[in-house]
Amino acid sequence: MAVAGNTPTASFLTKIGKMQSAECWLCRIAQEARGESTDVVAAETHGHINSALAGCEGMATTVTAAHHSIWRHLYDGMHAAQKPKSKLKFVMLDKESNMSTLRRRKEFLRICSKEDLAEKAQDTEVTIPVQKSQEARYNLNPESFFINRRWGRATRWVRNQ
Repeated sequence: MAVAGNTPTASFLTKIGKMQSAECWLCRIAQEARGESTDVVAAETHGHINSALAGCEGMATTVTAAHHSIWRHLYDGMHAAQKPKSKLKFVMLDKESNMSTLRRRKEFLRICSKEDLAEKAQDTEVTIPVQKSQEARYNLNPESFFINRRWGRATRWVRNQ
């Protein structure tokens, strides 16, 4: 249905005359709960309800949970199929770890220093948009925001050198 463009979302149902508004009712509820104006509410489209980052506020938790569930199955499958001579090493099998935590492990010190990695990652990090939920932290200190966001990003693997 998604490929054919006829997922029964409010946008599609409005288009075929079955609904009067293409507004996302979950986003409307979230805006009302925050006391925000509901003059402009996002349209409920297939992309809107399936995007945890820029999409539907009401579906973000569900979409994120589905993503994590799929990732865990893929991750377990990749780990099970890994050949002994593989250069890809799965660092954490049972949980994620952030970059700051991983840097405390001895084997990471052989790859490069925390300072070198931070310097190289900074150029990429500043190109990633600041999400609405992160704006308050960004406004407090834009320079440290990007550094802290980078070191807080979760990871599960690293390439052996």
